[in-house]
Amino acid sequence: ELSCFEFWGPSVSVCLPLAVSEPMKSSHKGKRTSRSINKGTLRAALVRSLKAKSGRKDLDFKKASAIAAQTSALVPIEERGGYPVTRLPGSVDPKDWRTFSGDPVEVDLGRARWLPDEWGQGIKITHKNGRSAGKKDWGGRGLLTSYVAPDGKVFFHQHTSEEYAGKKFTVEGGKNGQIRLAKLQAAQAVQLARAQIKDSTSTASSSEKIGLDPDSSLFKLLSAAERRCLPKQDELHFCVVSARRATKIQGVSDIMMVHSHLQEAGAVATWYVDEESVKDYRSLGLKAVIGGRLTAARNKALRDARKMGKACVQLSDDISAWEYRDGPNAKERTDDANNAAHAAARRLIVSPVAAARFILA
Repeated sequence: ELSCFEFWGPSVSVCLPLAVSEPMKSSHKGKRTSRSINKGTLRAALVRSLKAKSGRKDLDFKKASAIAAQTSALVPIEERGGYPVTRLPGSVDPKDWRTFSGDPVEVDLGRARWLPDEWGQGIKITHKNGRSAGKKDWGGRGLLTSYVAPDGKVFFHQHTSEEYAGKKFTVEGGKNGQIRLAKLQAAQAVQLARAQIKDSTSTASSSEKIGLDPDSSLFKLLSAAERRCLPKQDELHFCVVSARRATKIQGVSDIMMVHSHLQEAGAVATWYVDEESVKDYRSLGLKAVIGGRLTAARNKALRDARKMGKACVQLSDDISAWEYRDGPNAKERTDDANNAAHAAARRLIVSPVAAARFILA
């Protein structure tokens, strides 16, 4: 049988064959669909949705993929980066944001680096004018990023926002918003990855977030002898080797993806990081220790696990999903046949804890 785990990173999936009756080649050639995941995917889907609803025939834009559009629609405004980090008493509810002329402003999924905690960010569709005709849309035309003050006043530039607030907006002042943005993007990337895994095979309602498949659905694929060897969760030492990523937004987003997967499974990992960054990782609420450079950190994790009498489970710091596929082998050894068998296989979304226990068993 075809039997493999896939570990999803931001833009690549790696297939690890497990207990195959015959050697299996995992190929990415042929007609396999690309599965690139990045932080702009859902925002692009939101923008395209707004343009489609605007009724403007002069805006030439591509439709968002069904998966991206559905996942974007599942994100409530309170879980978007543009929602104020801190709602001041008496501030205008973001669902009621409007410009001076009455145009609705949608809460954005993104957030400017300098935007203060009490301010919000939205996007609005512009009105057609004399400059609109005959131009192709490359994503930005017809759209205005909007910065919304607590009292609901809407501005379209940093300098006009600063003039109204009576102060300079700085990157340091927007740090909380960026950390929150990274955490939100992590949760959104997890949902997007899971939606792509399930794809058209999903039976879940479009209004539901996608969770993990039961551990039992994975473990029943083991033989009776293998199931007797399943380790308990507390017999595993989960480790993540990382460095210099806890101060960059994309880095924090990737880190929180892995952290959220472990939290969902009730596990706590030890992060083995460089000495200069250990405080930054701890500031994110992680259990971080000094590991040194890559090889030294991996070896320290192994030594620590040995001292505790546990198996050492080392994870990458940018995995967005753990997937297991089970199904018949390809009938012939060609790229198209291998890809077809891979696409037809049953897809399970599992936790890193379940994956580690399965592999050890």
